[in-house]
Amino acid sequence: MATSFTIQDKILYGLDISSGKGLEIGPLMNPLVDKNQANVKYVDRATTGEIKAWYKKNETVDQDKIVDVDYVWGDKTLAQCAGENNKFDYCVAAHVIEHVPDLIGWLKEISDVLKEGGIASFSVPDRRYTFDYLRSESVMADLIDAYYRKLKKPSIRHIYDHFSAFTEIDIVEAWTDGFDGRNLKPLKEPYKVNKICEDAQRNDKYIDSHCWVFTVQSFISILDSLNEIGLLDFRIKRFFDVEYCNFEFVIQLEKLPEGISSAEKRELFLKSLKRTINHKVTVRFISYPAGEAQIYYDAGNGFNEHDSITEQFSLGFQATELTFILPPVDLLKLRFDPVKAPAIFKIYDIQIDLFGDKKIAIPIKSLTPGEHVKTFEPMRKGFWGRTYRKADDPHFIFEVPYTF
Repeated sequence: MATSFTIQDKILYGLDISSGKGLEIGPLMNPLVDKNQANVKYVDRATTGEIKAWYKKNETVDQDKIVDVDYVWGDKTLAQCAGENNKFDYCVAAHVIEHVPDLIGWLKEISDVLKEGGIASFSVPDRRYTFDYLRSESVMADLIDAYYRKLKKPSIRHIYDHFSAFTEIDIVEAWTDGFDGRNLKPLKEPYKVNKICEDAQRNDKYIDSHCWVFTVQSFISILDSLNEIGLLDFRIKRFFDVEYCNFEFVIQLEKLPEGISSAEKRELFLKSLKRTINHKVTVRFISYPAGEAQIYYDAGNGFNEHDSITEQFSLGFQATELTFILPPVDLLKLRFDPVKAPAIFKIYDIQIDLFGDKKIAIPIKSLTPGEHVKTFEPMRKGFWGRTYRKADDPHFIFEVPYTF
């Protein structure tokens, strides 16, 4: 699925940035939320001065752009940093979750400062497309161990696993069918990795590492297990899968109501799992000329380029069947653009597969033509239509007949 969304767009999708109160963890020099435009507090594991000293020799980090940290989260809990009664509407973080030594404790402390229904939204790297390729996915035993040990910095195990398997990978090659990563080699020699571990142990150093390694499937499985044993007070609100030739997915977690039973929490989480399954819209049609078809989806923001999927098609004498993969957000309306030029076309049928569990055939008579469509005549199966001579945006709009 290719969209015009950036990772920032996905993390902030559906959040009330303009009037809500939020937290951003680890903004460094590229915050997701601008303080000049929102009521947001920046959180990190060190003070601004310590962070600048940390990155002083890193040429990729512009010291002048490092933002000021409001809350130093480490010795104090996040609630203590923010004020015990200070509650937030959302919490966001990019490229942070994989670095957190105690992931369970981290999520629990975020839950403690969110309002009921508040959203925690993160980007998460999928190891199959990163320098973590040679590593195994993290398992529940590792997370539980870190949680009960209350780790505040990466353990020797984290450090060794991170550096001993660190490799170079070409993301385009990694997305190629039949890619064989067995030829990849770690960049650091074992004795050098051991020196890093020895230094961390002797000098009680914080060695930044990817403490956790996930694929999409393993991360969702971890969340499921955490909820099942009562260590996750969230359900899944939104999910954006890894896009082609990219390396990270985005997940939004919604804080569950306080005071409900464990069984109710479990039921709500299990129902939310469907939100990790993309929608599919299948359209069967013919268009003269050929070119580019597009589906726009309205999830409460109207129709815009961000919320759209584009597919190419060739000219043929048989109907073209295109499948558009949409992120699993709540859909209000859809708009189908069969071509981006003056054209004659026939649309035979449209089907939506919502969250992978509900197939809906869209009645052709329910399609509303846009102003660029000149004629729109039903056939025994489907309809045919044509545009005005100078049309550049012929389209049809239809509602999604589904109650969420």
